[in-house]
Amino acid sequence: MEILCTPYTDDVDKWLNKNISFYGQKKILHIVPTLILYRKRLQSYRNQHKELFQNNETDFRTVAKTLEQKGIFLYEMDRFLLKLIKTGPYTVLSKRESAVIIGRVLESHSFSNNIAWKASLQDISECFITLSQSGLSLEEIRALDATQSWRLICDLYENYLAELSQQGVLDYGQACVRLLQECDFESFDMLLLDGAFLPILPKHQMLINRFQQVDKKIICFIPIDLDFPNNPAFEAVKATYMNFVPMAEWKSIKSQQIAHSTVRQLAQSIFHSKVNEISDRSVTVLRFVSEEEELDYIVERAGKLIEQGAAKPHEIALITPNPMELRPTVRELAEIYGIAMEVPERSLIHLPHGRAVFNLLKIHTDDRIGVLELPHFIDINMVLELIEGDLIQIPDKAVFQCIVDLQAFFEDCKTFPDWFNKIDELIAAKDQINDDYTSHPLYYISKDTLINVKNIIEIIAAISSDLMSASDMTFTEHLDHIVRYFEESPYTNEIEEEIKERLAEIVEELTLHNHLAITRSEFARRIYAVLNDKQHEKENDQRKVRLSKVLVTGPNNVEYQKYEYVFITRFNQHMYPERIAYTWPMSADIERKILNAATVQKFSNEISLLRYYADRSVYYIYTALQAAKKSVFICYSRFEDGIKLSPSHYLYDIAKALGIGETDDDLSSIENLLEKEGLLFDAGRLSDAQALPFYEQNLPPMSKDKIITIEDVAVYQLCPRRFYYEKNLEHEYVYSSAFHLQNYAASFLYEKAVVLLVNQFPEVSKENMHTITHALPNIIAHAEKELKTAFPMAQRYWEDVKMRVHFHLQRLLNQILSNPDYNRASLSITQQRQESKIKGYTFVGERQLRVSYPTITHYYSITNMRKILSFSANETRDEQQKLDQVKKDYFDLLSRFCRKERAAEQSLSYYAQQIESGHFSKKAGAHCRYCAFENACKEKGVG
Repeated sequence: MEILCTPYTDDVDKWLNKNISFYGQKKILHIVPTLILYRKRLQSYRNQHKELFQNNETDFRTVAKTLEQKGIFLYEMDRFLLKLIKTGPYTVLSKRESAVIIGRVLESHSFSNNIAWKASLQDISECFITLSQSGLSLEEIRALDATQSWRLICDLYENYLAELSQQGVLDYGQACVRLLQECDFESFDMLLLDGAFLPILPKHQMLINRFQQVDKKIICFIPIDLDFPNNPAFEAVKATYMNFVPMAEWKSIKSQQIAHSTVRQLAQSIFHSKVNEISDRSVTVLRFVSEEEELDYIVERAGKLIEQGAAKPHEIALITPNPMELRPTVRELAEIYGIAMEVPERSLIHLPHGRAVFNLLKIHTDDRIGVLELPHFIDINMVLELIEGDLIQIPDKAVFQCIVDLQAFFEDCKTFPDWFNKIDELIAAKDQINDDYTSHPLYYISKDTLINVKNIIEIIAAISSDLMSASDMTFTEHLDHIVRYFEESPYTNEIEEEIKERLAEIVEELTLHNHLAITRSEFARRIYAVLNDKQHEKENDQRKVRLSKVLVTGPNNVEYQKYEYVFITRFNQHMYPERIAYTWPMSADIERKILNAATVQKFSNEISLLRYYADRSVYYIYTALQAAKKSVFICYSRFEDGIKLSPSHYLYDIAKALGIGETDDDLSSIENLLEKEGLLFDAGRLSDAQALPFYEQNLPPMSKDKIITIEDVAVYQLCPRRFYYEKNLEHEYVYSSAFHLQNYAASFLYEKAVVLLVNQFPEVSKENMHTITHALPNIIAHAEKELKTAFPMAQRYWEDVKMRVHFHLQRLLNQILSNPDYNRASLSITQQRQESKIKGYTFVGERQLRVSYPTITHYYSITNMRKILSFSANETRDEQQKLDQVKKDYFDLLSRFCRKERAAEQSLSYYAQQIESGHFSKKAGAHCRYCAFENACKEKGVG
């Protein structure tokens, strides 16, 4: 083996151009560790031999095929193994098919046939593939760990191997081992390992061993600089490759390049020396408040660079740990700013039709079915996604909004009978709804719409049942059968053309999953993975030799790459160094023992392996900096989910290489020192903003024919905008959340309970208070019977409603007898109403409960809770104090107005003037989340 070293990708290209002849008879196997480097080398080969390619061919499959015709077999390692499997003589199960076999093995054992083990199926499947790909015998695998759980895993693995043998098939790992052992590498003249494989895995070791066995040349290209062999960034590389060739025998093919810019000097000096001088602003550290703000800024900044002509899209890279995690956010931001980003299009599972297919199958395979002991499972979220997905024909477009408005009533619906029973209850409730219930969600919903909702649920039940009624077939056949069902069903809309094309591509990819007959239930349990079509994403990622979009990738993918502008994002202590996470049944110690047994690398203990990965993180920082030609932006946020973050400690290494923070007499933080040098900036546009201004609309004046109650005035004091909406958007003044409906039901139950209380106890005194208090539950229960039909909520909500009403009744009684001068009072339901016309507006105040003392009479309102559900908010003290003041002012104004006091008229004149002048500003606060117009206000009043 020969090891050639250079940090520059151009040096490798020159070596290949000089030493690899396209017109000779040699056959070269060229293996790279990443698909991005694969594309880079493909592009290089094409550019060096343009005469072989017609019309500047860009499709990578065509270019790769031409290269193979000339003896150059360029592959990413896993693609090479896949090629061997496709062209090999064996029946090989796909990883999904293997997972089905493993699932059956789990179900065949009493200890593993439970939700805990089944929930770990994916992790167990990955473990089994790792074990089979290691090439270790079953005895060697059992010896990896002595714990009871590992013994059980090995027993399951043994059963899994027996099942594979019985069916005459191999899994992916077994096939890789066998095909690497049997492949005719005699026909190759050379193996090129291009880039650092960290660590060397058993599959890499087997490939190296096979070329050594047939005495073929092996050349490794390593992206390190031998001029600085002691650079800590190279420790992981040295620990890996010195097992093959002593470092003294490594050769440098590095060309001499003078680093003029600061970023190029930093890339050369990081971790071991200092730059000569900070000669420009090509290194910038950007600090943000939050990750959302950070990503928004970066995507917008990339867009400006493209717009200004500073760089082409493919010359910009966003480097971030776990890039797949950020791709949805970056995709949305890119769409907002109109930037072409190299992120996969949304997978089918995240598109309406794909989500609908998933939910229809999930009805009969949801994990909650076994836990709750149900025949199937369908909740409100699944129904909403099915209807919104537009795959099922919905003749009445009001059905979706109906379910949205009534979703609080459907919260406990988990089966189709639950749904049918609840809809029947709502149809019965509709008969009880009159003009007293204008804020009830049923007030604006017709019976016909409720019947249509029931019909749609019945159709969903029929379709889901049909989809589960299929014989055993392969993955490909199952998906094809489902597609045809939707094309032929009279209850579904035609699948969108784009979705059909994507499904066709998935079906094509599933041709590898065509060796195992599985049940429809087994297929349905894996439909999420099928529709998530990650393979489709990878193919799209690499379809062209040269990208034309901004790249989003991980720090492990950029060795031997060059970009004009590099954004290293999420540069905080949580992300750098990379976190190595293990999920049971794998562990660091088991991985260490597999590497020790199946490769030439030797790790003495678990700590040594973790130290190796820490060294690898340092190497990835080095390669990320090497990838930047013009500028690098190092970005991090200060908070995540309210938790304060610190920048990665690698920021200290960067500062040190820039000659900052080395003196002992300067005790400032590294961030402060970088700020002083003009290298670190607070880039967030909202960092110093106190609040975002609300967009004040030019609202039409309010008609003077509307009646304004004193409760309306309290609402105006709380929020003028809410008052305006209540008076002008009556159809939207509907309570639909469980919180609102509980309070709304409580207001009606309170009214009815007060009437019953007065009828049963027209006289109250301190002597009979004990008797009245004990009678309250029966009074409330009697009132509940009259009202419950109108509010068919879950019983747990009704228990809460009754507790609230009990509290309000107890407080009312205490208030009636709170005056020490009176020990008794007479109660009656007698309306006190005051009406006054002020500036053309009609103001009305009402109180319904008359309390007569020996020398004085008081009145109380018992209907005001319909309008003002709650004067409390579980928020800050200041917020609650504001609400308490509104409450105090309301009761004071109502009392004065009903007593015809002049002060009340003056107060109402002020409000009439404000309303007439069109003053309907929004007063934002915690009360917004309890407002029936929360969504309407966001849509109509915020800019």
